[in-house]
Amino acid sequence: AKAVYKNTSLDLRQYKRLQMFVHANAFEQNTTGLEDNQLSVFVRLGSDYKSNYYEYEIPLKLTAPGQYSRYSSEAAWTVWPKENMLNMPLSLFTNLKKERNKAKAMGQASYNRPYSAYDSEAPQNRITIMGNPTLGEVKTLVIGVRNNSGQEKSGEVWVNELRLKEFNNSGGWAAQGNLNVQLSDLGSVNAQGRY
Repeated sequence: AKAVYKNTSLDLRQYKRLQMFVHANAFEQNTTGLEDNQLSVFVRLGSDYKSNYYEYEIPLKLTAPGQYSRYSSEAAWTVWPKENMLNMPLSLFTNLKKERNKAKAMGQASYNRPYSAYDSEAPQNRITIMGNPTLGEVKTLVIGVRNNSGQEKSGEVWVNELRLKEFNNSGGWAAQGNLNVQLSDLGSVNAQGRY
């Protein structure tokens, strides 16, 4: 695998979805015989690169060579296939963490080994957790390409518009109350409460 990374400081708990467009194609002279699903793209979020992270991996469908109109929506989906698009609810990460923690309690998993499952909405896509990451303190973002074929392959991969969607915009509420009671000559009672 080869990857690029960015150090950051993000709190993703208020968002519901992560999205990114992905394109892959073989070189014009496809000397290595690159085919669909031999390369995959992954996005890794966590507090570090190796010990505490969530990862989402998508096997890539190759775009066939050809001439495409710059402005047609059909050409856009040909170049950026929907099968390659990262469009996942962030709840997949927290659900996998809960599943892994249950398996750990039964002695079937560990914080020191990657724990993986497949996305039920896109069964070819794999979700992985390692260590004890949190979506509230994401310090590293990694986008990479992995060769799944076990042989040397050459291709070109583009990624575009890594973004968060569906911000939780529902407001909360707060209350404050004060009570001051004077009981004639007996004294006074003051009470204060906040929520």
